This record gives sequence, C-alpha cells and structure tokens, in this order.
Amino acid sequence: MAGDDRRPLEGSFGKRIRELRRAKGLTQRQVAAELGIDFTYLSKLENDRGEPPGEETVRRLARLYGADPEDLLALAGKVPLELRRKAAHDREFALLLRRLPRLSDEELRRVYRSAGVRRPRR
Repeated sequence: MAGDDRRPLEGSFGKRIRELRRAKGLTQRQVAAELGIDFTYLSKLENDRGEPPGEETVRRLARLYGADPEDLLALAGKVPLELRRKAAHDREFALLLRRLPRLSDEELRRVYRSAGVRRPRR
C-alpha cells in the first residue's frame, strides 16, 4: 500500500511524518490546510512536542502521504480499540500485554515470528 514510502519502523512519529511530508514536496501549511489543523500544531507534531494526534488524524496523514497507516499508528503509540476491549474481557491477554515489555529480545523475536511480524534490523 505504501509504495516507496514504506520503511521499517524507526525513529519517532514526528521525524517520520516530517520525512513523508518533505518527500511529497508539501509545506506544513499545505498539509495543515488539507487536514483542517493549525500548521503550528503540525510543526509541534513533527518536532515531537506534545502527544501524537488521535487515530483518525494519523490515518488521514497516512492517506495524504501514501504511507501505511498501521506503521504511523504504531509510531504514534496508538493502541487499537480492539486490543483494549480484548484486554478488558480476557485476563490472560491483558497479562500478556503487560508482560511484553519485560520479555528478552529473543523472547520478543519468537513472539514476532509467531505473529507474522517482521522486526526491523538494527
């Protein structure tokens, strides 16, 4: 879906959306007008100041830039509603989510492989 703009997740949400905007040859004012947000807010986002926008705004950015929305949502730290709902109703799933940050790199690689997720090489 993302074509040439698809890269492994790395860096920050702000850095990535700035790279995507520049690659499209757009100004902050043009993007802000397209999204219906203030360009100073976009500037803050690109400089990683404050919280990333809501999911819908991230998805609109992805569409505008031709980027994978799931990649941008992940960089923005957005947790899908489905995950929150499942965690609320499935104790084991909630425990798994809470324990993921403590897993070793090798354990995480096994989880990634099992889930069909490719982790970027460093």
